[in-house]
Amino acid sequence: MNRLFLAAIFALLLFGSCRSRADRLVEDQPVAPEPERSPAPYTIIDYKNKDIGGTIPQWVDIWLDFGERAVENLDVFRGRYVFVARNEANNFNALSLWKDGFSPELDFPRLAATRIEARLAYAVDDPDQGYGAFFETLIRAASDFPWTGAVRVDDFWTLRRFESGGEGAPEWEFIILVTIDKLLFAYQFETVFQATNPNPPPTRDQRTTINRVMERFFDGF
Repeated sequence: MNRLFLAAIFALLLFGSCRSRADRLVEDQPVAPEPERSPAPYTIIDYKNKDIGGTIPQWVDIWLDFGERAVENLDVFRGRYVFVARNEANNFNALSLWKDGFSPELDFPRLAATRIEARLAYAVDDPDQGYGAFFETLIRAASDFPWTGAVRVDDFWTLRRFESGGEGAPEWEFIILVTIDKLLFAYQFETVFQATNPNPPPTRDQRTTINRVMERFFDGF
């Protein structure tokens, strides 16, 4: 019993230490502006629930113009990271099957890894040179990690007619809104980071770069 009690205390202390670091990673971090979305000019000619008088949700309007981070500024998503899974095609039924089959448990790791990769690439001129094998190893680890806490919040679709290209058929775009608590994400990211063991190991300069970026990883995340 004593050994079990001590093991439990140790686990709580370890979680508390990681949680404290995760708190520091998230708190008071200035967010770099996300590049404005600039798809080819198009007109939305149909959308989900239009036939019954529905309107385009606020989060969709904001995402279409400015991207995920702008959606995070909405009060309803305060304290959470926003991820949007997107797919487009000329086949409505195929996209509907993709939407219906989307699973936060199975599909969120790809969303997380893509955003982590973009954040790391944003911090240096050449990720492969700046981080060495750490870059690819961390992205692969994030893709394979069993993330928890991601919640599927909403989905939407639009039918777009592009102003250029002339004779092209209208195209459907399906999007799925997923959110996760910021502290929970940071805690899990810390777990991924600590378990990353690249081969070959980083050089001294690469380790310096990695440490610098990790200390303020969530700036602009």
